[in-house]
Amino acid sequence: MIIITEEAKALLGTIEHPEGTVLRLDPVAQHQSTEQITLGFAPGEPHGDDQIVEQEGEEVLRIAAPVSELLNGSTMDVMVQEEESENGAERPNVSIGIRPPGHDPSVGGS
Repeated sequence: MIIITEEAKALLGTIEHPEGTVLRLDPVAQHQSTEQITLGFAPGEPHGDDQIVEQEGEEVLRIAAPVSELLNGSTMDVMVQEEESENGAERPNVSIGIRPPGHDPSVGGS
C-alpha cells in the first residue's frame, strides 16, 4: 500500500475527470533497458483490486494493484520547487512525487 499525505489527497481532489470515471494511477510504459516503469494519472474505470484513496469520505484516486504492490511502503506527497519564469521571477512548480520507504523529504529547499 502507498501512503498518501493529506496535502497530496487535497491536490488530487482538485483534478477533474469525466463523470462516471475515476482518477487512476496506472503504469503507462516500461523501459526495457532500465526496467523503469513510467506511471501516469488518467481517468478510467475502477477495478476491484485497486487501492482506494479517500479524502473526507470522497474518493480522490484509485491506484492499480500492481503499482500499489510495487511501491508498497512508499509515500506520495506534494513537491514544490522554485522555478524561474520567462520574466525572471521565481514561481513555485507544484507536483506530486513518490518517495521510497525511509526517504524523508528534503528540508529547506535543498
